[in-house]
Amino acid sequence: MKNALDYTEDLRTDTRPYFQGLPVGCIATGAGWQGVVTTLNQLRTIVHALRGWPTPLGIGINTVETTFDSDGLGDSKFEGQLTVMQRELLGSAALHRGTAWSPQRV
Repeated sequence: MKNALDYTEDLRTDTRPYFQGLPVGCIATGAGWQGVVTTLNQLRTIVHALRGWPTPLGIGINTVETTFDSDGLGDSKFEGQLTVMQRELLGSAALHRGTAWSPQRV
């Protein structure tokens, strides 16, 4: 996480600094809900500080309660959450560009 933030600092002199006006999906993992929720909250705060817009849905994955398989997450509820987040990201990006967007296009 620290390295990602360090590289984000390289965007400070761009025409659009940092995440200016961009939608950002936040996903946190941890071995217990307290750490997951705290981390997710801090990620959202960081996105705001870097001028971005975190999606309404943030995904928390408790690795103690989640099973993993060779294809990734074995828990189907995360697939649904990722689909919702994808729609939020695409919808926010379309609003930012001032274009029409329909969730049926996903």
